Amino acid sequence: MGETGLDYFYQKKNFEDQIKLFYKHIYLSKKLNKPLIIHSRNANQDTIKILQSEKSEKCRGVLHSFNYDFKTASKLLDMGFYISLSGIFTFKNSEKLRSVIKKIPLNRILLETDSPYLTPFPHRGKENQPSYIYYIAKYLSNLIKIDLEELSAITSKNFFKLFNLKENKSIF
Repeated sequence: MGETGLDYFYQKKNFEDQIKLFYKHIYLSKKLNKPLIIHSRNANQDTIKILQSEKSEKCRGVLHSFNYDFKTASKLLDMGFYISLSGIFTFKNSEKLRSVIKKIPLNRILLETDSPYLTPFPHRGKENQPSYIYYIAKYLSNLIKIDLEELSAITSKNFFKLFNLKENKSIF
């Protein structure tokens, strides 16, 4: 299911509409057996509450561009969701987020650029692009002290598992 969820940062007037549509997307995700790609900005409590109330562990999913605390991450992980990391955790002021990331199991992490925004270090200030995924992966490999190729293999495997796809090693 394409990106769905709650954004309480930009969209301050349509909370009720967002919540109704989020419920519908969860329902469809379970019915069609497709993973949810969840956007949640300044809405972690409602996002978790809704996912739990809808027994969302019955569907697969990922919270993209994660930037919450470990309590939120734990609840998502307990429901079987993945955590996707964007360039946010490479920002100078993201020390708290980096400490959370270190606690997330590698078999539940995905990487993304979320282009054209959230450009990772060292390209901060430029328009983001998909090729900058390398910098996100490199930063994470240094942060958690794992070989970049091993990290790439793990996150690729996570992707194939989440989307229930046959792993094709020849594309990497």
